[in-house]
Amino acid sequence: MTVTQELAEILADVERPGDYYVAGRAEFLAPLIDVDGVGVIALPLLPAQAKQLIKAATRAPFGRGSETVVDTKIRRTWQIEASRVAIGGKHWLQTINGIVARAAEGLGVAGPVTAELYKLLVYDKGSFFVSHRDTEKAPGMFATLVVALPSQSEGGELIVQHKDRKARLDLHTGEPSEIAFAAFYADCTHEVLPVTTGCRATLVFNLVREGKGRAPEPPSYEAETERVASLLGAWAQTKDEADNRDHIGNAADDVASPEKIVYLLEHAYTPAELAFETLKGADAAIARLLTAAAPRAACDLHLALLTVWESGSAEYTGRENWHYRRGRRDAGEEEHSAEFEVIEVLDDARSLSEWRRPDGAPTALGTLPIVDEEVSPTTALDNMEPDEEHFREATGNEGASFDRTYARAALVIWPSSRILAVLNQAGLEATLPYLEGLLDKWQVAGPKKGLEHKQQALELAGHMIAAWPEHSWYGRESAEPSYLGRMLSLLARLGDLAPVEAILDKLVSRQGHDKADNAAILEVVALFPHDRAAETLRKIVAAHAVDALGSCGALLAGALNGAFANKPALLFGVARALVDYLPGDPASAPKDQWGRSRGVKPDATFVGDLVGVVDRVDVGLAKHAAAHILAWPQHFGLDRVLVPAATRLLQERRHGGAAFDALRNACVTHLETRIAEPLEAPRNWTRPSAIGCECQHCSALSGFLADAGRENWTLRAAQQIRTHVENEIRRASADVDTETLRKGSPHSLICTKNQASYNRRVTQRKQDLADITVIHHGLSSIGSE
Repeated sequence: MTVTQELAEILADVERPGDYYVAGRAEFLAPLIDVDGVGVIALPLLPAQAKQLIKAATRAPFGRGSETVVDTKIRRTWQIEASRVAIGGKHWLQTINGIVARAAEGLGVAGPVTAELYKLLVYDKGSFFVSHRDTEKAPGMFATLVVALPSQSEGGELIVQHKDRKARLDLHTGEPSEIAFAAFYADCTHEVLPVTTGCRATLVFNLVREGKGRAPEPPSYEAETERVASLLGAWAQTKDEADNRDHIGNAADDVASPEKIVYLLEHAYTPAELAFETLKGADAAIARLLTAAAPRAACDLHLALLTVWESGSAEYTGRENWHYRRGRRDAGEEEHSAEFEVIEVLDDARSLSEWRRPDGAPTALGTLPIVDEEVSPTTALDNMEPDEEHFREATGNEGASFDRTYARAALVIWPSSRILAVLNQAGLEATLPYLEGLLDKWQVAGPKKGLEHKQQALELAGHMIAAWPEHSWYGRESAEPSYLGRMLSLLARLGDLAPVEAILDKLVSRQGHDKADNAAILEVVALFPHDRAAETLRKIVAAHAVDALGSCGALLAGALNGAFANKPALLFGVARALVDYLPGDPASAPKDQWGRSRGVKPDATFVGDLVGVVDRVDVGLAKHAAAHILAWPQHFGLDRVLVPAATRLLQERRHGGAAFDALRNACVTHLETRIAEPLEAPRNWTRPSAIGCECQHCSALSGFLADAGRENWTLRAAQQIRTHVENEIRRASADVDTETLRKGSPHSLICTKNQASYNRRVTQRKQDLADITVIHHGLSSIGSE
């Protein structure tokens, strides 16, 4: 049996709510209180009337054995008998009955309960009553109710104790429209602390249950509390032992041992109502039991709001509803709605929020997910009625659908030592900032004083790495580091090798990484000796080069310009791995699971990085890399890749070496050959014709392009023919502008020759001259150095 099932089984016996005391405040419309010898009392109690009450009162005695004695060292209080006090007024009965009902519910007493006035007590400055226990003053009495009238006073707190539990209650209220009350079982010991300022008057009532039978007693779930504490303690110990056995990044997921327990409550509560002190019925009893048991088991307890969202497919039932809406604007307006039913839930999400602590202290917990294994009772989420449900009718190709939400209050428990594991369930969006905060605290406090923060950071990092998403890499066009990059930077700050090694294993297992993460990768590998750092970089490049060629090239360049600036030869294995994965023969290219060639097109930036590295690492490798690049122009085009790479290297003064010389010479030959070609504007209307299609209409287009005397050609044809011809013109980059003349039927395609090819060659010539100037200038700079 799982811990969630065992807990539900124990708590199923907790049905009666209530506690040994209850306290609160109530709205108060001042009653008419008439005291013999004093008259009507004004509220809040005035000092002058307080003196009159004391003058009319007697010292309150207390029971000592079989005697009733007065001893101001034990009890310093004034009393007026109930027979001398008359209470009336329009609202008094409603007020006192409401207080009695709240007291009975708080004490867990069912059945009719009445309040009998016992005495009016007056506490002036210095008044008190030491710890004592009330005696039964009336048949059926089971508890005492104290109602403190509004007054300007301080101190005088009421201390109530039952067995090993104690509560301190403040009954002071200076607000005229409010009274404070407290009720407690007669067998509870209680005391009144000294009043420090002012004077206070309280009405004391005996709470009496009508009928025969055993007098009510405080609900006692000590046996259940012990069982729950033992169960939670064993669960917490199991979690800690498992955590100690697991190596970082390899924590085991034990289905029978959930990370937290989510115990769902019976009653509904809004976020405004959600608090331990406002729980109702059995919910309150269970909360009190768990509040007592959790600390004994070294567990944390919170109250939270569970929200469940579901969406999916729906179906129209065929039934329709017509009804009339009535209102100021639409009186008598007929409204129609169709009925749907849920077919299948296709997506859902469950989360906990609106956290509350038993002591009312604030908590920084955000939104946490839950899983089925954490729910107790295990069937608590079954057959819930949604708070909101919306259906959408079918549109276009999409069928009818629905979405709905549920909200339930829940008591959430986890081992105190596992708080970081629980926080980890919120995901990287929450844990990365939290980890950063721990590192900030550690570094501000210093190595010794901040050791606890460092240990917490290590623990959290372990949980994060163990739960790190296993999905494959996909390229991002972002200048900001990914979650992985941010984690690497934080681990570099932490400086511990164990989590670094674990996260690097995660990195290598993916098919690539973002260029924006390179700085973070170099930060963590810098924690290793140079030879180990180089081997780590080689593993990353070998695993990522096919799909993240540019990122790997930039990574290698960054390493060479950083930690390996004075030891370039150590990067030979890394550079060799990168060269080995250069794209070449498509037949031997790596394939994905669908048989498609993997890999990305290299660009000028990558070639610049590669050439800059191999020329510094090894001459033989540099020659090999250059030969491969020049052998595969379909991957390394001169105009698209090599010329921009060469000019960039020269402009950045990263030149010189076997690879650069080979590429530079190829670029110079290419540019000089094209510059030497004649450049002349067309002398007539003949234009190059590379139309691949030989259909009737495209053959006419080819004839038009070859005709030296024709500038325009009109094709009157159906739309699909006109579209086909336009596509062939674009595909061949023919020197033709097109326009559709929408007159008559069918419409006409007007084709007009231009000199786009010549203009492109003019633009290219300007670029070639600029590039050759950069290259020649760069060469002269080399010669002058």
